[in-house]
Amino acid sequence: MSDIMKFTAIFASATMVSRFLGLFRDILFAYYFGRSGQYDAYIIAILLPFFLRRIFAEGAFSTVFIPLYTRKKGKEADIFASTAINFLILITIIIYFFVVIFSYWFSELLGSGMEKEYLLLSSNLMKITFPFITFISIWSILSGILYNENNFFVSAVSPAITNVFTILGIIFSYIFSVKIYGPTIGFFLGGFFQMLFLLIYVKKKKIFQYHFVIKKEYINEIMGMFIPAFFGVAISHINSIVDTNVASWTGEGGISTIQYALRLYQLPLAIFSVSIANVILPRLSKLDFKKQKELFLKEFKDGILISLFLTIPATFGLIGLSKEIIKLIYQHGSFTEKDTIITSFTLVAYSIGIIFYSIHGILVRNYYSRLNTKKPTRISFIMVLTNIILDIIFVKYMGVAGIGLATSISGIVGVVLLGWGFFSHFNKKDIIEVIKILIASISMFLLLIFLKNAYSSNLYSILMVFIGAFSYLLLAYILKIKYLKNIFFIFKKS
Repeated sequence: MSDIMKFTAIFASATMVSRFLGLFRDILFAYYFGRSGQYDAYIIAILLPFFLRRIFAEGAFSTVFIPLYTRKKGKEADIFASTAINFLILITIIIYFFVVIFSYWFSELLGSGMEKEYLLLSSNLMKITFPFITFISIWSILSGILYNENNFFVSAVSPAITNVFTILGIIFSYIFSVKIYGPTIGFFLGGFFQMLFLLIYVKKKKIFQYHFVIKKEYINEIMGMFIPAFFGVAISHINSIVDTNVASWTGEGGISTIQYALRLYQLPLAIFSVSIANVILPRLSKLDFKKQKELFLKEFKDGILISLFLTIPATFGLIGLSKEIIKLIYQHGSFTEKDTIITSFTLVAYSIGIIFYSIHGILVRNYYSRLNTKKPTRISFIMVLTNIILDIIFVKYMGVAGIGLATSISGIVGVVLLGWGFFSHFNKKDIIEVIKILIASISMFLLLIFLKNAYSSNLYSILMVFIGAFSYLLLAYILKIKYLKNIFFIFKKS
């Protein structure tokens, strides 16, 4: 069976633990805070650390680090990894110094439409949340070391720690005069213990020996690739900043709305797509280094097709049951029926882009594995420009949902421009597999539309989710989609 499928299943199962805890966290946020100004302020406060996380942790730095690290052995690899860790600590501490001084300015930049009361609150929260980026940067290098050893489970499950501490912060928020400080402090502590957990694990496994060193030649090597990759990732994640800023123009709760929708939209992306992308990067890097072109293309195509097998039905499922899922998960306490309607429209708009962002993530890893960071950067610039223009246009006519649609369209643009040269490698058999996946997914979608008009309750919504998943797997079995056999094999071996 495909090793990519096996390691993706391991990574995805671990990620699922963290993501479902994250979903429970968001249920509590909806219950305690709803679509409120306090929650808007919290989102702005974690937006900057999350943006830098995409650059230093899960984005440019780590995707540059892994291909370079795989080309080193023994003590050289340890010194290289230590240099990366020490360099990131230094850079993030310097940035934190500026965040403390200019926190209100950052809050105003990220949430220009918010009221002054919530901008002040956000600037105070930001001073607490920002050290998260230092913790998570160290965590990302340790994760990269584990990925190189084909050890994916521990690093993938460790983000659950941050979710657990944030959940505890929400539950005990009543002890604070301003309740949102509870989850903010929980977020800070969660990041620290997430890093500490992985540090202890790596030390126990004796696969990395830390050195207190910053070696200039390794910094030059990293920066030679990192600078173009930085602009690529920074540009692409400006989308989230622009989306949040534009959402603040729609009034109180606008930022909260896109966050609630994004959590569900990102669930299949994180469980399936990010899992595949993280598994495939070190594998492609090694194959490129060994000049094994045919095997490189096979692994790349497998990554794309496995991603489509998992994300196409997820997309149709979220679109078909958007209102039912939002109501089931969020419509409790402070979260009203009106909030459900607004958020479900936004979720549909975002969900259109799931398939395309999934493919885009694998395409980017393809380029990075070959030490090419320039083309993804140029394409990212076009994607962001598309998103900004469409955000401004669509939000006038569609409200918050227009932001989701703009994001989806920019994802489509990115896949077409970045992947055009690779699509010719897909043969007739590959295309037939994609058609089978589409037939099974569309059939599942039509069944769900029929069923949801028959009855309405939260219990029935849960039942429909299981019926949808079962019907897709059944149709995949009837149509003999090859990746279904891989899944059965994994469960048989586990």
